[in-house]
Amino acid sequence: MPHRLRSGIHLALSVFIVAGCASPTQLNFDTAEPPMRQTASSLEDSQNVEDSIVSDSSPTIESMNATGGFDAASIERHFTNLVTDWSRCFHRPGDCDVTLSTAPDSPERSRLSDALAYYATEQLRTKPNQGRLEWRIESISTTSDNRVRITTCEYDTRIFFDASMADTELGDIILDATVWTRRVEWVVARDGDAWRLWSRRIERRSPAERFCQV
Repeated sequence: MPHRLRSGIHLALSVFIVAGCASPTQLNFDTAEPPMRQTASSLEDSQNVEDSIVSDSSPTIESMNATGGFDAASIERHFTNLVTDWSRCFHRPGDCDVTLSTAPDSPERSRLSDALAYYATEQLRTKPNQGRLEWRIESISTTSDNRVRITTCEYDTRIFFDASMADTELGDIILDATVWTRRVEWVVARDGDAWRLWSRRIERRSPAERFCQV
């Protein structure tokens, strides 16, 4: 490749990266991005859950008798599938079906849809073999007959790539490789006979301190 052309490409990449970093209100890599069940092959090709997400569930269960049908073990299984689907959305943001993991009219469906639309437009993505999201359930509590609050602690080593040059000799470019530790409050809501993600709120996060063991 001629030197002048290489210089032009490098300059363009530098401008893109600087512009991306200058728009934190639009692009926020700390979204705990990680979802797709095995039936949702449009996002992931038979990817084993352990390749992208590792969970360790030994939670403190609160208010187990607050609702007649509350089954902590069942909630944990549903939650694992939901967060798996949610995370895998960021492998192929443009192909993600958010209805698989989020409840209708929920804050998380709106937030996730907006985030994925931006990631798809900017050609940003994660890869199943480049880092992973590890998490541990710390507590589960019921808030109503159809809502459950789940607190997790996450250790996130996933890498975000700029795929706009994927078809060139440069290939995918590492755009963000920050390792995050987060404590997250999730709320899941009953949707018919299933559970779906209702909301997600980060209580604490750090790119340096690993304040919880996963």
